[in-house]
Amino acid sequence: MTAMSIDSAPAAPRPARDCGPRPPAFAWAAAAPTLLLVLVVVGLPLGHSVWLAVHRSNPITRKTTFVGFDNFTKVLSDPAVWGALGRTCYFAAFAVVGTTLVGLGMALVLDRAFPGRGLLRSIMLVPWAMAPVSIGVLWSFVYAGDIGSLNGLLHDLGLGAFATAWLGDGTRALNLVALTHVWNQAPLTALILLAGLQSMPASLHKAAMLDGATAWARFRSITLPWLKPSLLFATIIATINALMAFDIIWIMTRGGPGAATTVLAWIGYVTSFQFLRFGEGAAILYLLTALSFGLAIVYVLVLGPRARKAKSVAVPPDDDFATATRRARAIMVAVPRPVFRERLSPGTRAVLGRVGLGAGAVTILLWSALPVLLLLTMSLTPPGDLIRTPPSVIPSAITLDNFRAVLLPDTGGGETTSVQARRVPLSLLNSLIVGVAAVAVTLLVAPFAGYAFARYPRATAFRIGLWGLLLTRMVPALTLVLPFFVLFKAAGLIDTRTGLVIAQLSILLPLTAWMMKSTFEAVPVSLDRAAMIDGCSRFAMMRKVLLPVIRPGLVAAGIFGFLVSWNEFLFAMILTSTPDAQTIPVVLSGFLQQARFYEYGPMFAASVLSVLPPVVIAFVFQRYLVQGALSGAVKG
Repeated sequence: MTAMSIDSAPAAPRPARDCGPRPPAFAWAAAAPTLLLVLVVVGLPLGHSVWLAVHRSNPITRKTTFVGFDNFTKVLSDPAVWGALGRTCYFAAFAVVGTTLVGLGMALVLDRAFPGRGLLRSIMLVPWAMAPVSIGVLWSFVYAGDIGSLNGLLHDLGLGAFATAWLGDGTRALNLVALTHVWNQAPLTALILLAGLQSMPASLHKAAMLDGATAWARFRSITLPWLKPSLLFATIIATINALMAFDIIWIMTRGGPGAATTVLAWIGYVTSFQFLRFGEGAAILYLLTALSFGLAIVYVLVLGPRARKAKSVAVPPDDDFATATRRARAIMVAVPRPVFRERLSPGTRAVLGRVGLGAGAVTILLWSALPVLLLLTMSLTPPGDLIRTPPSVIPSAITLDNFRAVLLPDTGGGETTSVQARRVPLSLLNSLIVGVAAVAVTLLVAPFAGYAFARYPRATAFRIGLWGLLLTRMVPALTLVLPFFVLFKAAGLIDTRTGLVIAQLSILLPLTAWMMKSTFEAVPVSLDRAAMIDGCSRFAMMRKVLLPVIRPGLVAAGIFGFLVSWNEFLFAMILTSTPDAQTIPVVLSGFLQQARFYEYGPMFAASVLSVLPPVVIAFVFQRYLVQGALSGAVKG
């Protein structure tokens, strides 16, 4: 039992700032490659985008003029930008609240033990593992007016009078796109909160139950306070993802109808790449960055830990049930028991608990699996059935012709296969090569940086580097893609796999370095000392001792990196133009641009092929995703 006391003695002189032990040369050498690579693949493009934001360029005369903050002044005086800001805030609020509530519900259910829990966890991960482009293709057809699956279901149920063009109304379209985003992102929040729940000692709840606490009282006074750090992390991630949402909007509505779904990310893209006003587009995207950073600060101030002053604060050990009982009693808040609960016998309450758990599990299954099964069904449906009116979700037959059209375009029915369908096999190969290469480069350098950041967190240079890595997460990819295009064009890297790998490192390096830092923080420093006492050099210590210990974290980081790379759309769309380097998300978006009815079947077949690797990863490696990466990310 330790105690901390606050005396009323005069304030002592402020001690010198403790920067911790001085990092050895190995720590600097370990962190240098990651920091230098981030400086090159993120710092240089950011510097160029800042230059764009304070200049006005004429794409016809190719003349640029320094205008200072005029671009910012101009966009801030544009009513369209303010309207987009309002829709961005609404979209983000809808997405954050939705992902938090749905993710918390999923986590609470999946934290309980029941048959098939592992399988259900894998199924829950599928929407998050899918590429936003594939999700947009799926849900845009679900909400389609004349031939959509939702209207088809209504007709099959005899409710055809309620069929409508779901994306035709502006307010409804914005809400449906936000709901689609929630469907995609809620599993990530569930993973973060599930990791927090699994780290909570069961003795806390047992002690509170002995004191007669109700389930609601335990949830409010034990579970929620325990999850506060996880909720903070999940809320920040959900906010950033919502503010930066672009792929789903590009596929589903392209900012329409009218300007109903035009958010800041979309108007920044349109201003830069359609109107070619690069300075104003960069200014809009930096406003989006400032909004993201400002909200993150607000979340930390509201949800972050607060220092509490007290004359004497006892800090008991956590290793016995008696201590857990005292802690539970200390943090429990007296809540009157509902009268109806008193009238229920323990057996009845147990039955109701099992029924509730089963209902929650079934809800998660339907929420996660039904849309994916619908996508699979449409890929096996004859193309004619997909455009029939009135629509129906029941196919007249099951066929593999759609898969033959994209995998074997020169055999049987090849005369109806478009150029876009012929690009699918090579685009799958491109996605695989780019993903493996980007992950390999990342895992080659990021674990060493994570070690340096974890072991020497007080070193000023490392703290600055960590903050720099965090800030890169709040910069929209649109801010980097135009400088990438200019720089890659000069270097001859446009429309190459190498260019895509370099661009994706701007996302993967900061993410993996943070994950590795959190992973190494869970490894006792005593392992380092024991290895060095045995005569290992620091590099041998990393190679022979620490890297084998953190193998689950490495696997988790590799999985996350590959999923991010496989699903990436914006860089691939802007930086490639031919099948030689195009990835599967770009080819999928090309199906929608063709607008040929007979291509719906091959489009859905290509969508299924695009989600197959992420789905396999979610099923095979869900244990690493739950226990490895996100548990460490919460601690970080």
